[in-house]
Order: sequence, then C-alpha cells, then structure tokens
Amino acid sequence: MHRIQLDLEIRFPNRWHIGSGEGSLMIDRPIRRDSRNRPFIPATTLKGIIRQSCEKLSRTLGYPEPSDPHQPERMYSPVDQLFGTKFEPGGLFFRNATPDDNENIQTLTRNRIARYRVMNTARNQHHLSTEYAAPATLKTRIDGRHANLVNVTDDYPPIAYCLLIAAIYAVERIGGDKSGGAGWLKDPITITKIDYNGSDVDTGLLFALFDPEYYIQVRGAS
Repeated sequence: MHRIQLDLEIRFPNRWHIGSGEGSLMIDRPIRRDSRNRPFIPATTLKGIIRQSCEKLSRTLGYPEPSDPHQPERMYSPVDQLFGTKFEPGGLFFRNATPDDNENIQTLTRNRIARYRVMNTARNQHHLSTEYAAPATLKTRIDGRHANLVNVTDDYPPIAYCLLIAAIYAVERIGGDKSGGAGWLKDPITITKIDYNGSDVDTGLLFALFDPEYYIQVRGAS
C-alpha cells in the first residue's frame, strides 16, 4: 500500500472567478462562497483541473493513454491508477482550497456587454455582471492511498505520484474567464509538504524517476 499527503498553496496574483452557477438580482455571475461567506475552490473543481493536467503531461511523456473502461483487458495508465475508472474508484481525496482564517478576501464586480455566442454579436441593451475575488492565497491538502503502483526504488514515491506532483506544478490557471486574464497563476502551485508513507520527500529528487519505458515494461509484465 502506498500513501501520500500533499499540502498545497495556491496564490492568485490577480482577480479570479470560481462561479457558483446561480445568478442573483444584482450579479449575473456571482462567485462560489463557503459556509463562512469566503471565496474558495471546491475540491471537485481542483480535482478536475489537476486530472486534466495529469492527462496532458502523461501524453507528453509517452505513458499509456487513459484506457477505455469498456475494454476487459487493458494496461492502466498512471492517470487511471490515480483517479480511477468507470468500474474502479481512485485513491485520491481532495479538500476544498480555502483562505486562512485571518485573511479577508475582497471582491469586485465588473460589467461587460453580453454576446450571442453562435453569432458572436452583442446583445442590444444587455450587460453581464461578473463577480471576482481579489488576489489571495488558498491552502488545501490531497491524500492518496493506492496499491500495486510501479516503483523505480522503494525509497521514493511511485511513478504515478511523481506524475501527479509534476502535473500540479504544471497548472497555470484556475476558474472562469481565463481568456480575459482571470485565474492566471504567476507562479506554480506551491507544494509545501510531500509525505510518502510517513516520510518527507525532497522534490528535487522526484523527477529523475520519470521513465515511461520502465513503467510500460513493469505494467506489461504484471
């Protein structure tokens, strides 16, 4: 059994928007707020963003594609092992990314002309208001518990965990209105702590373990 714990800090240097999906009388697109009325990133949103980054990085490095869940015999990609498939659950557990208790995140609202997406033309006398959160730092934690992962050595995390960590560093933007400059991360997400099977891990040694050919060889043999 492999266990990993990652503590993350997400720093937004500019405005960002995680939409609630529900409009109000004053704001067409309000931000998502927690039970304490603070802007935050839901765990499901964070999971989707990091999974997408894992899939991109996995293809870039030449690992097996995430498999078709309808195929009875398949070679699992590291993405499948981390996040699961249609028939087998994954072992990653995400938490909401929230600000510190003493941090008060301000919000601002901006108006723009609403457009018809199909025709790409402006709607007559119709403005769209969007709420944004001011620059902030959010913190969260990811826990992982998996079995039968491919290891290069017993002293360092499996290849799938190395891929996960690299994919977290590769995230560049989070939330809505990214094409308008919202949600961009000036610096990568900071991983303040990596705990693998109860021991701290030096991130500088992890990325030497990326070896797609070794991964495919071990998975094929198993």
